[in-house]
Formats: sequence, C-alpha cells, structure tokens
Amino acid sequence: MRMYAVLKTCSITPLVRNADALVKASRKILGDNATFGVMRHTFMKQFCAGETEDDLRPTIDLLRANGIGAIIDYAAEDDVDTTAAKPAASADKPSPSSATTDGAGSSNSPGVAAADAGQLPADLAGAVAVGRTYSYVTEAVCDKHVGIFLKAIDTVAKLPGQGFAAIKVTALGSPQLLERMSAALLEIRSLFRAADADGDGFVDADEFASLYKQLFPTAQPDRVERAFKTLDLEGNGKVDVISWSHRIHLADMPAMVERIKKHGSKSPLSVELCSVALTREEVQLAEALLKRVAKLAAAASATGVKLMIDAEHTYFQPAIDHTTHVLSLTYNKAEPVIFNTYQAYLKGSYERVLEDMERARREKYIFAAKLVRGAYVSLERARAVKLGYESPIWDNIQQTHSNYNKCLEAVLDEVAAHKAQIMVASHNQDSIERTVAGMAARGLSPNGSGVYFGQLLGMSDNLTFKLGQNGYQAFKYVPYGPIDLVMPYLVRRAHENSSIMGAAVTKQMEMLRHELLRRIKHPLAPGGLFNRQSPTTVSHAA
Repeated sequence: MRMYAVLKTCSITPLVRNADALVKASRKILGDNATFGVMRHTFMKQFCAGETEDDLRPTIDLLRANGIGAIIDYAAEDDVDTTAAKPAASADKPSPSSATTDGAGSSNSPGVAAADAGQLPADLAGAVAVGRTYSYVTEAVCDKHVGIFLKAIDTVAKLPGQGFAAIKVTALGSPQLLERMSAALLEIRSLFRAADADGDGFVDADEFASLYKQLFPTAQPDRVERAFKTLDLEGNGKVDVISWSHRIHLADMPAMVERIKKHGSKSPLSVELCSVALTREEVQLAEALLKRVAKLAAAASATGVKLMIDAEHTYFQPAIDHTTHVLSLTYNKAEPVIFNTYQAYLKGSYERVLEDMERARREKYIFAAKLVRGAYVSLERARAVKLGYESPIWDNIQQTHSNYNKCLEAVLDEVAAHKAQIMVASHNQDSIERTVAGMAARGLSPNGSGVYFGQLLGMSDNLTFKLGQNGYQAFKYVPYGPIDLVMPYLVRRAHENSSIMGAAVTKQMEMLRHELLRRIKHPLAPGGLFNRQSPTTVSHAA
C-alpha cells in the first residue's frame, strides 16, 4: 500500500513540482515532528533504508539473500540557502561560453556538506558506499570532501565482494572552474573543426599551417612545422580529433594567449581563443582538482574498489570527461577502476561513447562506463532556449530509448572483446532484457563478465531481484541518513520519479495494482491482508 501511494503521489505533477515549497511550509506550520513523521513512514521508507548504519541491516540482508549487492549511499544533505555559494552556471544564469556542449549532465541539488559518511558495520557483506556531493564553497571545503569520499572507499574496501564508490567532480572543485575548463576544452575541439577545411575528419600539415597563420601571421615555416609535429607524433602527416584534443593541453593555453597578444593577430579566431583560455591561476586550480580525484582513484585502486564518476550538467561535463580520461590512462590498465557516466538522452552521447572507446584502444586501457538515460531534461532545454542554441536533449523519449540501445550494443561488443566493462543503470525493462539477451548472444556469463546492473532502492524491484536471483551482478543504491538531512534527497527523488521514470513507474504501479487485488481477494493466502508470510521473496518496498 505504501509503495503504491508514494508512486501515485510522484505522478501528480503540480504536487511534485512544488514539493520543496510544500515541505518547507509544513515544517513551518506543523513543525518538524509532524512533517518528519509523515515523510519517515512514506517517502523515506520507500527510498531509504533508514537513519543509521544499524537500520541498514534488514535491507542489506534481504539484498544479499537474493544475490544483490548494495551501493551504500550516505544521502544526508544540508537543505540551506545557497546564495552564499552559488555555482557559476545554473539554470537561471547560464554562461554563454559553454552553451554548446555535447557532453552529458546530472547534478544533485546544491547544499553544504552536513555530515561525515561514517563507518558501516563490518558484516554488511557485498555493500558499496557513495559519498554524497555538495556545492563548492572554498578549496578547503573541497579538500574536506576528499576525506568523506576516502571514508566511503575505505568502507567499501572492508566489505567482501566487488565494491563501487560514486563521486561527483563538482564536490572536488569550483563549478566556475569546471565551466571554464569545459569552455576551454570545447574551444580546443573547435580549433580542430576550423582547421579541418575539407571536413574529412583529419587535419593535415597544410590545413594546420593555414590555421596557425590565422593566429600568428608572421610565423616562419619551420616553426609551423615543429608545432604540427607535436601533434602528429606518429608521423602520418595528419591528425584526427582524438590526437588533437589529447595533445593540446589546458596548461599550454596561458602561454599561447600571451604569445598571441604579443606576436599574434586580432582575428576572430584569436579573440575567441583568448577569451576562453584558462589563466595561470585557473590552471593551478585545475591541477589541484585533478590531484584530489587522483587521490581517490589511487585509494580505490589500492583496495580493489571501482570508482564511478557521475555525469553532471552539460556545461561541466567536458571537464569531467577530461578528468576521467586522464585518470584512466593510469588506473584502467589491467582492471578498470574509473567508470565514466554517459547519458543517452543527449544527442552527442553515442558518438562520444565511440570516440572514448577508440581513445581507450589507442592508449591501451580498459574502457569503463555507467550508462544511464539522464536527468534534468527541463533544465537543459530551458538553458538552450535562453541562450539560443539547439537543445542537447533528444526531442522525444523514443529517440532516447533508441540511442540508449545503440550505446549499449556498442559497449557490449567491446566487453565481449575484453576491452570494456559497463554498469547498466536503468529501470527500463526493455533495456535490461536487451542487455541479458546481448550477453547471451556474445557468450558473456551473468557473473564476472564485466557487465553490472544498477537500480535505485524502492524502484523496479521486480527487475533487480530477478537479476540477482538468476546470478547477474545486480546492485541497489541504498541511501540512509538522518531524516532532517535526507529531506532534500527525498524531494529530488520525487522529482526524478515524476520526470524521468514515467514508464518504469507506470509498469511498477500496474504490478502493484495486481498484487493489491490479489491480497484483497485472497486475504488468508500467503502474502494476503491477514497473512504476512510471503509465498516468495518480498522486496524491500512491498
């Protein structure tokens, strides 16, 4: 009954749209005891395992009994006014410098770090931990977030079985910096497109010379030739976008700008490059960001834990991708540690998957991906309208489904070649069935093949439990934390269920209706209204 009521509430759009305001009003008028009492027995029971580590035991035991791993997610967040620590780019005040990314994005609600991830009981076998993310305030706060994530990794490492920890890069560096990095990285790719005069996907020596002359009209031929050779290390006489973007570094940009200002032109190309290039101070901050993430990667690698890098808004994503690529060069050699996230609702995501797999082949590391459909459709579309560029989101859900399937099939082929691993993070039954069928067709075993499945606690239990009971490596996100600090997470979960999980919710509600009717018609049968004994496995949310 609870599950049906909660999911039905999530389908009432006006209620969900104003959920945050309604909760705040309830706390002000009715008080925290009444408000938290209702939330504790409805949304929290549905989407969280409890408030303390001890509360996790029944959920973890149930999952373990059904062959399911748990991603332990300390979901506490401080629901505060963020005016003192605004991200640089938001839905209200986007930055035009990064208006046209082809990355993927998902971000949690802003907030300030409220609590420590803490320690979990040592007998919660097969569990995995996630450090919740918070908005940037200072470099010192970012360093503190490293400590939270390290404790999450340490918790995972102490538990038997494969472990995952998940992080968001916005917890480890300024959103302003990430947006600036993303704009600069996009400009590097834009320079490639400008140089590729014939549009064949390669820049040869003559095309490079033409571009170089636009920036430095008086450059001597031998200098142009030397510059091209730094890109064409293989001596092929041409470079593609992968080599180009890998060999022009963010750290090189300040010196390039200084040289343009001193010896270069004032062409539109030069003006644009100078406007988006990082300053020397920003390069230092970017290096500090990379060191923080590298510290987490090293800790994860040393303890056998896999690190999932969450996707965020499109105006942060190029910087996040860059970070994961750099770390993959070191930590994804024999066994992948770094998993990047790809959102299939973005128009450029399939091409991005193909490019990143090719990059991994060239650099001889294992490609590792978490594949999701995506969140914040409304935010990305509204931002595109406000800045006047094409929406990065597919026009309809069927296009997203089709793109998800294309990405999935491409990565499964790479898994079968022992060159990739994937976390299929989806509540869509067709996607799960396609993955299972694809594994069988490629001779990939349910366990140990490098294919993992992930769903949220309280969602699509029918899929997760079926996977676990049949030997597939299935995981549930299991959030916990004090009710007053978990409230923002619960409000966000209601939004996500309403906006991006419509089909999954509809399917689950249909199954719940059938089960409720069965219990009413047969009250004395196992699982009936007057007989709580279950004839089969009862899920966490039943």
